[in-house]
Amino acid sequence: MENTTPPPDSAEPTVPLPLTLDDIYTHKIFDTARLQQPHWMQDSLRFSYIDRAPESETYTLWMYHVATGARTVILPEAALHLAPEDRMEPSPPKGEDEKKAEPEAPEQARKRSTLSIPGYQWSPDEKRILIANLPQRRASQGDLALFVVDVEAQTVRRVTPERHEYRNAKWSPDSQSLGYVRGDDLYRLDLATGIETRLTATARAQVYNGRLGWVYEEEVELADGWDWSPDGRQIAYFQQDETQVPQVDLPNYDALHMTPRATRYPKAGDPNPLVRIGVLDVPASGEIAPVPETRWIDLGADPDIYIYRMQWTPDSSQLLLQRVPRLQNRLDLLRADPHTGATTVVLTEEDAAWVETPGEVTFIEETDQFLWLSDRSGWRHLYLYDLTGKLHQAVTTGEWDVERLAAIDSAHRLVFFTAGRPSALERQVFQASLDGKEITQISTGRGCHAPLFAPGAAHYLDTYSNRSTPPETTLHRTNGDTVATILANPMPKLQGRRFGEWNFTTFQTSDGVTLNAALLYPTDFDSTRQYPVVMYTYGGPGSQVLLDSYGSGGGLEQWLAQQGYLPAMVDGRGSGMRGRDFKKITYLKLGDYEVKDQIEGAKWLGSLPFVDAARIGIWGWSYGGYMTSLCILRGADVFRAAVAVAPVTHWTLYDSIYTERYMRRPLDNPDGYATTSPLTLTDNLKGKFLLVHGTADDNVHFQNAARLAAALQKGNKPFQTMFYPGKHHGIEGVSLHVFTLITTFLKENL
Repeated sequence: MENTTPPPDSAEPTVPLPLTLDDIYTHKIFDTARLQQPHWMQDSLRFSYIDRAPESETYTLWMYHVATGARTVILPEAALHLAPEDRMEPSPPKGEDEKKAEPEAPEQARKRSTLSIPGYQWSPDEKRILIANLPQRRASQGDLALFVVDVEAQTVRRVTPERHEYRNAKWSPDSQSLGYVRGDDLYRLDLATGIETRLTATARAQVYNGRLGWVYEEEVELADGWDWSPDGRQIAYFQQDETQVPQVDLPNYDALHMTPRATRYPKAGDPNPLVRIGVLDVPASGEIAPVPETRWIDLGADPDIYIYRMQWTPDSSQLLLQRVPRLQNRLDLLRADPHTGATTVVLTEEDAAWVETPGEVTFIEETDQFLWLSDRSGWRHLYLYDLTGKLHQAVTTGEWDVERLAAIDSAHRLVFFTAGRPSALERQVFQASLDGKEITQISTGRGCHAPLFAPGAAHYLDTYSNRSTPPETTLHRTNGDTVATILANPMPKLQGRRFGEWNFTTFQTSDGVTLNAALLYPTDFDSTRQYPVVMYTYGGPGSQVLLDSYGSGGGLEQWLAQQGYLPAMVDGRGSGMRGRDFKKITYLKLGDYEVKDQIEGAKWLGSLPFVDAARIGIWGWSYGGYMTSLCILRGADVFRAAVAVAPVTHWTLYDSIYTERYMRRPLDNPDGYATTSPLTLTDNLKGKFLLVHGTADDNVHFQNAARLAAALQKGNKPFQTMFYPGKHHGIEGVSLHVFTLITTFLKENL
C-alpha cells in the first residue's frame, strides 16, 4: 500500500503526446490481446486455443506443446471452407417492419462459406471438436447449426441439417453423441447414424427444459440447465416455468408500429420462476426411441425457492443440489437419489444477511471428500467435507478472503486457489495442503493473477497484470517457476506516450473506518496547483473498483489527467475481499453506507492541498449510476457535478433475485426501499446532473431513468439527459458518442 504523498513535481515538465477520445474508443489504443479460450488437454502437456491462421485474418484452432514450446495448427484454414451443403442459409427477413430480402453481398457469402469459431469443445476422447457456443444467453441467438471437426482427418462437418437455435450443446461422455436444447426441449443426436432422439416433450410457452430464463442467467449465473451423468447413462436437467412471471415489453423504435420485445422479468416482490429438477435415462444409441420418462427430484414443500447449482457426483450415483429459499439467507446442499428422487441435507449454510453460492463443489479424486467455500468465520475460506456432511477441517484460515478455488492435486492432497492477500487490491495464487497446515504463495509480481491449471495441477497458465502492466499470459510449473511466455502485450499503439501514475492509498472516515482509495497523478503534476477531481464509482455488494490490475487500461482516466483533472476512486463499505462484516453491513439498506463513504472520500480529497474542493464530480454506470444519483442528492454540498448512466432509481424496479438478496422483499422492508431511492430525494439537487440510459436496456429498464426524470421535472429541478434508442445496458456501438457526452458535460461543469 502506497502512502498519500503525491509524486514530486516534474522538474522539467514535458507535454505528453495528446490523447484523444477517438484514440480510446475508435482506434482502441488501450485494448489488449488475450489468449482466447485456452483449454488443457488430458495429458497436461498441451493446451489448445483460438488464434488467427498463419498469414490470415481467419481464426482457427491451435495447439501449444509444453515440452518443446512448439505451436501447431489443429485445423488448417482450408478446412474451414465449408462445402455448399454445410453452409448456413441466409437469415430470412422477419417481422412486419423488416426489409425484404436483398441479393446477398459477396462479403456475406464469403462469411457463410467459412466456418467461424465462437467457441469449441473437445470430445472426451479428444478425437473430435464441437464448434458451438456454451453457455448461451436467451438474449442472444443460439447456434443455428452445429459443426464437428475430425482432428485426424482435418475435416469439418455440419451435423444438424435443419436451421434451428441449438442451445447448451455438449458431448456425451462416450464421445459418440451430442446433447442440446432445441425448442426448449432436450435432444440427443447420435453422430454415427444422424438419429435425433427427443428426450423431453413438456416445453411450452414460458416453460423451458435444459435452459433458464433471464433472471437466473443474470443473477445466479446459470444459463446451462442440463448435464450428462459421468457414465453417460442419465441426464439431469432444470425445468423452469415462467408463466407466472410478469412480462415486460421493451420498446422497439425501429419497428414502424413499435412492436415491443417481450421478456419475462420478475421485479422485487413479483412471482418468481418455478424450478424443478428432472432425471431421465438416456436411450440406447443408434435406434429411434420414445421420449423417456422423467423422474422428479423432491425439492421440499416450499416451491418459492432457487436452485443455485446442480451437479453429479463423480461416480454418477447421486445428484448434488444447492437449494436456497427466496430470502437467500440459507443454503442447503442436498444429496439426491436420481432413481427415487429422495433428498437428504448434507450441510447447511445460514447467515443473518445473505448466503452466496460456493459454485460447483470440487471432489478429491477417488474419495467422497469435497471442498466448500464459506464466509462463516467472518472471512471467505475453504473447508473440507465429505458427503455424510462431516467437516474434516478448515483448509484455509486468517483475516483475508479466498477468491476462488483454482485446482486440486489429489495425488499430493494439495489445493490451489487465488486470494486477496497480502492486500484486497491483489489476487495472488496460493498452494495449501488439505490438512490446513501449510499455505505457500506461488505467484510472483504485485497485482492480479488469474490461473488456469492443467489436469492434476502439473502446470498452469497465469494471466497477470497490474495498473501499469498490461496483461500477459505465462506458463508455469506448479511451484510457480516460469516455463515460457505464451502471450505478451507490447502495446505498440502506446509506444512513445507518457501517462500518469496511479497511487493507491488509504484514508479514515469520520467514524474511524479505513478505506482504500486511489488517485491518478498527471505526468506534469504540480503540487502548487489546485486540481478538480473526477471520481468513478460502482459500489455494488462485493464489488471493487480498486484492483491493482490493468483492466481496460484506464484510457478515460488518462485523458482526464491530461485535461487537468485528478481521477480518483474509493472502495467504501460493502465492497469485496475485506471480510463478511465489511461487505454485508449494507444489508437491508443498499446505498446507505456506500454513498456515505463516497461522500467521505470526496471530503478527504477536498482536504488535500492540491485539490480544489469546490470542483469535485462523480460518475458511474449501472449500480454506479445509482450511487452517483444518490451522491449528488445526499452530497449536494460536496459534489458539483454527477453523471449517472443506466441507474437503478428505486429497488422496486429491479429484479427479484438481486434486490431481495440484499433488501428482502418490498413488503418486508418498506422503509429500506423508500429511503434508499433517488426518487425520494430529488428536492436536494443543487449541482449539475446528467442522466443517461438506453431505451432497450433489459437489465436496468429505461423506466428507472424515466421515473427519475419525471421526479426532477415535477420538482422543477434542472438537469441534462441523453437517451440511446435501441441500446442495451452497455449502450453498445456508440462509445465515442457516450464518452464525448460525459466528458463535455464534466468539462463544462467542473
